[in-house]
Amino acid sequence: MMLTVHKFGPAFGLPDLGPFVVKLETWLRIAGIPYRTAPGDFRKAPKGKIPYASDGDRLIPDSSQIIDYLVEKHGDKLNDGRFGAQDKALGRAIKSMFESELYFVLVYLRWWSDEDFARLRPAIGQSMASAGVPRFAVSPLLAFAQRQTRSMLKAQGIGRHTREEVYATGRALVDAAADLLGDKPFFLDDAPSTLDTAAYGQLAELLFTPFENPVKARVQEKANLVSFCERIRDTYWANEPGA
Repeated sequence: MMLTVHKFGPAFGLPDLGPFVVKLETWLRIAGIPYRTAPGDFRKAPKGKIPYASDGDRLIPDSSQIIDYLVEKHGDKLNDGRFGAQDKALGRAIKSMFESELYFVLVYLRWWSDEDFARLRPAIGQSMASAGVPRFAVSPLLAFAQRQTRSMLKAQGIGRHTREEVYATGRALVDAAADLLGDKPFFLDDAPSTLDTAAYGQLAELLFTPFENPVKARVQEKANLVSFCERIRDTYWANEPGA
């Protein structure tokens, strides 16, 4: 039975609204593993988060855990085993920078202000509808989701900063990413690794979406990051959403 990725759905010209879905699908495309997609349902998600995957009767949560499961099942398709201990440690640190730091900047830039959230609402609403949420319930659920996300951002810490401080954090993270990439086509060497799919998931959601802010502007200023995103998009998403 073919693997199914349960996702939000295409939005803003990208294959999905969520950076971790983009990461997972890009990994699958690089790995050459066939898959299909279906609307994600938070009520059925093993950890209440999207994406999750189903393989037969098995449900697997979390993009990184899904990738680990697929590596165990299909082998090291991206040849991450080519890296030595130091590069693996560096890769883990860079992945954390993207997924544990830049991610929360991205969430803040979409959910915190009502003006930004107004751009996000239609895509989230469509995702809810695709998952079977009744039309009358979409609007109150969107308001609830924004309140919950703001509370999460406060608990995480970034929601306690001023907007200018968030911008400064985001710009610093983009600068660090550009310095780490340098003149290489990918973050660790000349071929894509799992780390690159994590980086692409976050950077593409900044670069290719209609949310205008100083963090996106900083990505646009970094020619190597723009080329990195375009390289992955044009190679693995040609003629698909996000192309």
